[in-house]
Amino acid sequence: MRVLKPEVAKQRKEKILNWVVHKYVTAGRPISSESVFEGGNFNLSPASIRSILKELEEEGYLNQVHTSGGRVPSDKGYRAYVNSLLSLQNMAEEEKKRLDLEYDRRMEQLDNFLRNTSRTLADISKMAGFTIFSDISKETLKRLDIVKVSNKNYLSIIVTDANIIKHIPFNLEKPFEKARLRALVSELNEKLKGVRIEDIKKILHSLKTSDENERYLYRELARVIDELLRQDDSLYLEGLSAIFSSASPYEYEDLVNVARLLEEKEKFSAILRERLRDCSSSQMIPSQNKQPSKRKVEVTIGSESSIKEFKNFSMVSSSYCLKDKAVGLVGVIGYKRMEYPRVISIVDAVSSMMEEALSRWEAFEEEEF
Repeated sequence: MRVLKPEVAKQRKEKILNWVVHKYVTAGRPISSESVFEGGNFNLSPASIRSILKELEEEGYLNQVHTSGGRVPSDKGYRAYVNSLLSLQNMAEEEKKRLDLEYDRRMEQLDNFLRNTSRTLADISKMAGFTIFSDISKETLKRLDIVKVSNKNYLSIIVTDANIIKHIPFNLEKPFEKARLRALVSELNEKLKGVRIEDIKKILHSLKTSDENERYLYRELARVIDELLRQDDSLYLEGLSAIFSSASPYEYEDLVNVARLLEEKEKFSAILRERLRDCSSSQMIPSQNKQPSKRKVEVTIGSESSIKEFKNFSMVSSSYCLKDKAVGLVGVIGYKRMEYPRVISIVDAVSSMMEEALSRWEAFEEEEF
């Protein structure tokens, strides 16, 4: 009787596990030993395949639905499959072109940047797509502008170093002369540039002036900062209907639990921000074009997540950076049976596009201002 070398037996087991996971992802039903024998082309007898599947089950990589049924991957099985994807898969050329076209079409308006990115992710991946900026209170001020709209109505334009742009209106009892307003804005930028958003209010309150209208302006700007910090509009989630439409009857309870979590926007945003990772040369990984990539795509499968509502879901995400600092996160949420190579490639590509867009805007602003 021929005895296989341990490394050969291990490779054979890994190939069968990867085939079972991939087949389950594409077919959406338990995989039987007969399916592996007939479709896997492993050049093994039915008895050998049954034995290997039994070992994989005993080792926790597969679960048997019922005694006479096929097997489905466990979270451990999904993890082994994802880990076997040593490098990101190349996106199909047609899909890459579609992604580029969708992104260019939807990025025309800066104000809709995040929403359109999450929508693009959802449309291309056929799952729920999300984008989120880092916590704005921890960001630093890049520039403050004030635009006179009418006699007493003004618009504050706040730009952070992450290129987050916020427009918040306010009123003044007396209008400023154009030249004086420009001078005040210049003075404020000298004092506030590089200061954390959460610390600006304190500085505004400390400013001394004998001019009553200037004091009123500083109070109004402090109120603007308060309003900015209260806003919770940095998370955009699109495509939940795709998850609902692909659910089987026994998964409806999972959907209800996830929907409840997503309703708690502040809690979900905090969970996502825990996945933010700065981009530095020490974290560079090979990308699909063999050039070093500073981004790292993270995959969390089912029970690996601290979120109990996600036990039957996976999350694929990547931070996007500006000057090596993580300024936000993009990703998708879907059932564990997702096509991991394809989804990882999509998330990586969108993260790259986000970085390129932010860099272009930063260069444009430096030219303009």
